[in-house]
Amino acid sequence: MLREIERAVVENPVTNAILFNELTGSIGQYFEAARYRREYARYRRKYDVDPTFRFNGPGILLYGDGDIKLGADSYIGRYSRIQAESGRTVRIGRNTAVSHFVFCYTRNRIADQDMSVAPNTNDDLAVNEGDTTVGDDCWIGAFTFLTEGVSVGENTVIGANAVVTNDLPPHAIAAGVPARVRRFKSYLSDEETGTLATEYADALSDDLAGEYR
Repeated sequence: MLREIERAVVENPVTNAILFNELTGSIGQYFEAARYRREYARYRRKYDVDPTFRFNGPGILLYGDGDIKLGADSYIGRYSRIQAESGRTVRIGRNTAVSHFVFCYTRNRIADQDMSVAPNTNDDLAVNEGDTTVGDDCWIGAFTFLTEGVSVGENTVIGANAVVTNDLPPHAIAAGVPARVRRFKSYLSDEETGTLATEYADALSDDLAGEYR
């Protein structure tokens, strides 16, 4: 009976295709995982990565000749990117969650210029550069873009799909394009939120700014 079942499986082209795909898929996943393990080990050697920092998933890219400092008990999600130009630094603090498809750069083209000067290279184009910092205990939502030179204060949450173009205060919840503070965390006193609202007036949403006028 078992031989008859085995023969039926082997002779059935549909079953054969399923078994082949399962086998080759598993092998492919094994080699892909091994490749990323080697790549992440290389990042740990090249950059300042705490031993407890986690690379969660495939496709994470760290590159550039600058400094990348990744803190203890933090992680970065799949297909995220961190770029550090020579002489620049990206810092991710302790206990910070960076979700998948998050992009963090220290150098970017200035939009308001004639791109035809150098259509295929960056050599003759004006750029902005700056260190980029994310504080301790933060949560950066998926598909967020952190532009060059920005700083995110400790214990701040940034909602998914945000573009951070200015410094964000600590203990805040921010979202949007560009990212703006929607509210401060509820454990802060009125005095504390008032001080932060004054210090980071340019980072507040219109609705929140109206509350502090």
